[in-house]
Amino acid sequence: MESTRFTCKHGSTEMLNDRNYHSWKRSLKAFLIAEDAFGIVTGTEAPPNAGATAQLRDFRRRSGRAYSLIYASSDETTRSLIDNLPNEEPNHVWTALRLAFDTSASLSGRLTTVRRFHKTTMKPGTSVSAYISTLKDIRQPLAGSQERISDNVLIGHLLSTLPETFATIAGIIENKPAAELTLDAVTTTLIDAEASMALRNDQVGSNLNIAGTTTQALAAMTRHRGRRGGHGSYRGLKPYERPSDSQLRCFYCTREGHKEASCQLKQDAERLRKERWSQKASAQTARVNFGDCPSEVVVHGL
Repeated sequence: MESTRFTCKHGSTEMLNDRNYHSWKRSLKAFLIAEDAFGIVTGTEAPPNAGATAQLRDFRRRSGRAYSLIYASSDETTRSLIDNLPNEEPNHVWTALRLAFDTSASLSGRLTTVRRFHKTTMKPGTSVSAYISTLKDIRQPLAGSQERISDNVLIGHLLSTLPETFATIAGIIENKPAAELTLDAVTTTLIDAEASMALRNDQVGSNLNIAGTTTQALAAMTRHRGRRGGHGSYRGLKPYERPSDSQLRCFYCTREGHKEASCQLKQDAERLRKERWSQKASAQTARVNFGDCPSEVVVHGL
């Protein structure tokens, strides 16, 4: 499977395609600056004179690195476009890619970007932060133009395209005062809500697993009773057939490592229950004895 990301010692970026030119350009700019080759790519640094051998060698070295970064960080379709260029100098390649992929250079391209923005929805399995980043990347080329997409428009589109699981929190956000409806605040609220939902789902899944394990253990105990005729007895089993402590599970507290008969929690509960019954019986005996005295009769007589 073809990789969709390019990684080098300076960082990582999604490979250039017909939909991510501006985010790719920002990443490549940082990589090229780190290689001291961005001026070569933009054409602001001209090659030295032929007589300056050392400087010319250094220029060609940095020029080769620039071309390598651009080519290696492009997808197969873009590489085919580069291969067919009449001039493979880095600044010519950079210009050709801008003309091919910079949709903000024309009105029709900007309108296409606007349509793409409003058609974008959150795909299953995508995190809130990743979805917001996608929306920001789509609108970025429109910055400074009449077709620019404001934060308020982005927030409105974001809240209206979230999955149904976010309906409650989206309604809460929509009713907040305008001063609190900043993109950063909305992003933080949604990410916190997503984390809370994930935590609840994990807890539900854990409870279901415990319930399933307990049910299986009860069924196994029932089958064992039928075969052996004893309550939790392993008489008749060879030592290697008996479950180890790590395989045992108490049916009272559901913890592993011991059986119900030796459960300390159950024993403590039984002891407390007996003490309560003893105290209750003593209190009833005291009330009966007190009712036999004359003062009790006089009181009831009133």
